[in-house]
Amino acid sequence: MQSVKLQQNDATFSLDATFNIDLSPIIQDALHKGIALPFVLDFNVMRQRWNIWDQTVVEASLPYRLSYNVLTRQYHIRDKLRGRDKNFDTLEQVLTAAGIIMDLAVFNAEQLMPEVEYEAQVRLRLEAGALPSALQLEALESDKWEVSSPWYRWVMD
Repeated sequence: MQSVKLQQNDATFSLDATFNIDLSPIIQDALHKGIALPFVLDFNVMRQRWNIWDQTVVEASLPYRLSYNVLTRQYHIRDKLRGRDKNFDTLEQVLTAAGIIMDLAVFNAEQLMPEVEYEAQVRLRLEAGALPSALQLEALESDKWEVSSPWYRWVMD
């Protein structure tokens, strides 16, 4: 995680975040053989309570896919929810672009109560369960398939 910013624009809270994505050689090899890599950005807002478990107030996920076209030798990001569909020439370019989340509307201000302290958390991960079934078991058992940032947490102002 390089940076994160949550800002309120009228009635909506938007997230800007920058992640460093590092793919192991085995994941790069799978990508170059045409396997699409499903990533998910997870975002939560928790109401902190001292006497019982924290309450999840907001849960949002943004799925998108990173792929490589062997014929055109181009990398591709496809994000159906936000309409992002873009090609890149190098792996470095596509990983940089995949790690940048800009102006993502994550929740409405009316979901929060005034004068209550909330904690926000965000992470980016490879969704192993969405890989082709032939790779799922290997991906779930091997740390070489692990692409996940730790949860980044902060108390909201």
